[in-house]
Amino acid sequence: MISLGQWADTKDMLVSGYEGFITHFTDEVELEKLRQVRVGANLTYLETVFGDARLIKVKQPATDLEYRYYHDPKFLLALAVREQRVIGYQIVSLQPGFMPLVAFSDTLLGQQPLADYQPFAGSFSTDTTNLRYYLEPQTLGREGLFFERQLGFVEYGAATEQHQTALQQLNELLLQEYDDDTLLQQSTALRTKLIPNVYALGEITLEQAADMLLTRYEYKAYFQQGD
Repeated sequence: MISLGQWADTKDMLVSGYEGFITHFTDEVELEKLRQVRVGANLTYLETVFGDARLIKVKQPATDLEYRYYHDPKFLLALAVREQRVIGYQIVSLQPGFMPLVAFSDTLLGQQPLADYQPFAGSFSTDTTNLRYYLEPQTLGREGLFFERQLGFVEYGAATEQHQTALQQLNELLLQEYDDDTLLQQSTALRTKLIPNVYALGEITLEQAADMLLTRYEYKAYFQQGD
């Protein structure tokens, strides 16, 4: 015979075991968590889903803006928060095959080259010094609530090697004197090879989305050691 208290404990164990099974063999638990993330969401609620932030980066106090980071073996979630309200978020896929839906689209992250996700809008942010990354923005229309979405690649995410040379060449070009035609040619070559592993969405600019990315040293210090 099992008492009420024993049944409650047994039920918790069964639920935990089932979620562990689902997590090991599918991505459904993690994807369901990410579906809870919304621009405008209450921070307190989201931390009941993801737990406390492992890292908090406070920007200049005058902006009242902070970046909060939540780590899972399959993804890294960053929230841009102002006065307990989520004004934007960023999702990095950390494992090949973990492909959350890109917000306000019918495509999955990591599913295809960047050029197939969106047309080139004429601007981007990139670097290879403290972090290899490439991000470019797209302003969404009415159906996307006029948010800005940034899509691209970051080195600590799930990666493919096809675009590494093109990314390096683009950054080397930016350090030299160049003309617009050459820059467009280099960026076009990169976009046909680069498989996105990160996207950001919200009331945030391209500069802020790039600022939310961690340097390779920050990522190693906070999220690789001891995982």
